[in-house]
Amino acid sequence: MRIPKGEGRERLLSAATKLFLKNGYDATSPQAIYAESGVGQGSFYHHFANKDALVHVVLLRLVESESNRLREINARSSNPLSRLDLYLQITRVGTDGCKFGRFVYEASIRKPEMADPIRAYFAELLKFLEDNLSEAIRRGLIDRQEDAKALSQTIVSQIQGGYTLSRIYQDDTFLERNLAIVRQLVGLNPVPNIANAS
Repeated sequence: MRIPKGEGRERLLSAATKLFLKNGYDATSPQAIYAESGVGQGSFYHHFANKDALVHVVLLRLVESESNRLREINARSSNPLSRLDLYLQITRVGTDGCKFGRFVYEASIRKPEMADPIRAYFAELLKFLEDNLSEAIRRGLIDRQEDAKALSQTIVSQIQGGYTLSRIYQDDTFLERNLAIVRQLVGLNPVPNIANAS
C-alpha cells in the first residue's frame, strides 16, 4: 500500500516511539521500524540519516510533551505547594517505567543524540521542583528548612528508584510507596492519581 505523501516521517516517528518505549532503543532494529510503520528503507533514509538521528527527534518530542505538562501545572495554580501536589498526582505505572529512564539504561546513552535531550528534560524538571520548593519554603507552606535543590534531587531520585524497583519486581507498589514518601517529605496528604504521564 502506497503511503500518502508527507506521512512517511510521522509514521516512522510514531512507530519508533512505540517500539523504543516497549523494547528499548538498542533492541529495536531499523527493520522492525520499517515493519511497524509500513515505511520502506529508502523513505527512512530520506528522512533520517540513521537510527541515532531518529531517536534524537523522538526524544525531543517526548521532552517537549513532558515539559509542556510542567508549564501547564505552573499555569494552573499560583500556589507552589498546589503545583507540587499536581505534579505528584500524575498517574504513573511503575512497571511501565519512566519514559526517559528507559533510555538511560541503554548502551547508546553515551551518544549525544540520546543523552542531550534526556539531560535537558531532567534539568527542567529539577528546576520546576526547586523553584516551587523554594517558594513553598519561603512562604512557610512547607515546614522544612532543607535546601530546595537537594530536596528536588531527592524527589527525582525517589521516583526514579521506585520505577526501577517496580520493573525489577514487576510490582507497582514500589513506586506508589516512594511517591507516598515524597508526599510526606513536602507535607502533602495521600490523594488519588488524576492525570496520565511518564
